[in-house]
This record gives sequence, structure tokens and C-alpha cells, in this order.
Amino acid sequence: MARRALALGVLALLALLGLGAAAEAPKVEVYARSRAEEGKENTLHCFVTGFHPPKIDIELLKNGVPIPGVTYGDLSFNDKWQFQRLVYARFTPTKDDVFSCRVAHSTMPEARSYIWEPDF
Repeated sequence: MARRALALGVLALLALLGLGAAAEAPKVEVYARSRAEEGKENTLHCFVTGFHPPKIDIELLKNGVPIPGVTYGDLSFNDKWQFQRLVYARFTPTKDDVFSCRVAHSTMPEARSYIWEPDF
């Protein structure tokens, strides 16, 4: 019984480390929780999906500067061992500010910024 549990644990660890899984580049969506209104507080989301291996750096930025108080959701994965993570923070959008999500992953030659496009 203990040997079987150990074997299952080792298999799970190997899967999480990504042995045998193909590298996949992340897909990124940046959006506000509710319809954006200039000067009204909202929540900015950066949803990153479909990546492997699991190590990834995600930052929310206001005019190129990290936003304080960012919350990082749990790293989860699907049946193809592709990972996903939600990162979010409170923000107050204005026409003069640029909000973005910067993502760095081993499948990318350099970090890339994804700009939030307000609809006001």
C-alpha cells in the first residue's frame, strides 16, 4: 500500500515538473470585471492560459509601473497539462493611463505586454 502511494506521488510530481509534456506558449486575455467607466473603480484581470511548463511571471502595470495589491489566483491545469492562472487588482481607469499585463515565459524570447483596451 505504501509503495503504491509512493509510486502515485512520484508520477504526480513528474507530471507537475513537466517531464514528457510539450512546451506551450501562453494565451493572454486582459479585461475589466465590469463595464469600464472613466474615474470609477473596477477590477483589472489578466487571465493566462494554455502554457507549459508551469513557471511563468505575470505582472499588472499602470503606465509601465507595477500595480500594488495584485492578487494571484492558484495555478491550475487541464487534462493536457496546460496551465492557467488569473491575476487581478483593483484599479480606476482614466483616458490618460495605460493598463497592461506583462507576461514572461520560457516559450517566449522576451516578456510581452498585453494592453487593456477600455471601451469608454
